[in-house]
Parts: sequence; structure tokens; C-alpha cells
Amino acid sequence: MCLIPLFVNLHHKKIVLAGGGTVAARKLQKLLPFHHNITIVSPEISSIIQNLIDQYQIQWIKARCQLSHMTEADVIIIATNDPATNQYLAEHAPEKAWVNASHQAHVGNLQFPITINKGRLQVAISTGGASPILAQKIKQTIEEQIPDSYEQYIDFLYQARITVRTHIASAQKRQELLQTIVDEPIFSTRAQQDWLDHVAQMKSM
Repeated sequence: MCLIPLFVNLHHKKIVLAGGGTVAARKLQKLLPFHHNITIVSPEISSIIQNLIDQYQIQWIKARCQLSHMTEADVIIIATNDPATNQYLAEHAPEKAWVNASHQAHVGNLQFPITINKGRLQVAISTGGASPILAQKIKQTIEEQIPDSYEQYIDFLYQARITVRTHIASAQKRQELLQTIVDEPIFSTRAQQDWLDHVAQMKSM
């Protein structure tokens, strides 16, 4: 199966999570930014999931997941403790839905990569299900190369891009300015503000 990496906004998508155990809890934690759109379907749930439901007001249907629960779903996460149920749901999920099948990744069309998140910076890592252990090792290696200051620095880069696009007409000059602060990072907040002020005062070029 050929997969293409994407960053997707799920704020207006209906998410159904079938399952209430350890695997389901891990999936739920990844989806918490979209908790208003999540429905959990499971006859029983773990204490971890119960705590998340209470904290984020997530809808829970206390029942075995049926096809009727998935009809309107845009994203379906199959993570029950029953292999037969998992297989049945995967085989009968709506064609329009993105399906993540925890029991057999190749069955679905959606996979959750291991991620590194530092503010605006997101790095996704996947081995296509071949070795989650290797993916974790790669994550650790990358994290060791990213200083804590990068989160604030990338916020500065975002503001710098807006400022440059606002005040500099020349595409070449914009590229030169933005390339400079990547090649020669500015981590001091005072120096960052000075740089932004300097660009804002430059004549349109």
C-alpha cells in the first residue's frame, strides 16, 4: 500500500473511535485537539479513557460498535479488543471514510505516525508499520538535535515571514532576508524584535 504523508485539519470532521482499551486510549490522546468531534463506541472503557471523557466532555456510546455508528463518520479508528469485530468493522466501513485499523495497519487507509511537536514545528516519522521501535529511535535522535529554544524561534520565523511579505515587494529580497535568519538563527527575543523593526522600516523593494 502506497501512502502519502499529510497534515490534516479535522476540526469539521466526525471521528468515531471503536474501542475502550489501551490501544484506543493511545489513539484518543493523539486526537484530543479535535475532542468536540469524537464519539467513542465501546461497551467498556479504561480508567484513562474515562478520565479523558470527563475532562474533555467527549461523547461515549456504551455499546458494541455497529455499522450504524460509522455511517456518518469521516474518520474511523478501529481499536477494540476483539479481532473479529475489528476485522468486520474494517471490511464494512464506509468507502468515504478514512480508516485506521490498529489490528492490521495495511487494512486501513490512514496511519498515525510517531510525531515530534514543538509549537509550530511538527515532524512525522513512519516506517510503514515495519518497525515502530526504529521509528521511536529515529524520533529520539531527532529530538536530541532540536534545542528547546526552537519553539520560540519558529514563532519568530512565522512573524518574520509576515513582516517581510508586508513590507518588502521584491520576491528575491524577501527570500534573501528569510534565508539569512535560517542560516544565522536569532534566538534572543530582543534581537528578534530589533530585526522585525528594521524590516518594517525598510523602504519597499
